[in-house]
Amino acid sequence: MTANINGGNTQLQPSGDPFSQMVRLACEEAIKSVLKAGSLSSRRLLSIEETATYLNLCPRAIRNMIACKELVGVRSGRRQMLDLRDLDAWIEARKAT
Repeated sequence: MTANINGGNTQLQPSGDPFSQMVRLACEEAIKSVLKAGSLSSRRLLSIEETATYLNLCPRAIRNMIACKELVGVRSGRRQMLDLRDLDAWIEARKAT
């Protein structure tokens, strides 16, 4: 795989090597099956269960974090969703230096 840096966006381009292509496809399929999504990059909101998977926490912990205002939820009727950008910012704020 080779990195193609285009306007600040880094994209991996498959090399001609069949093993690299197989690994890339396996990774994409694993992510799709875990998040049950066609493409994570095209989705901005995640359910509580998807957020728990994304942060490697249990759904109860995510609900508690929303209740304590540590994470901000987005309501759609009774459904609670979380913004992927907020989750990434939360992760960045807690990285050890």
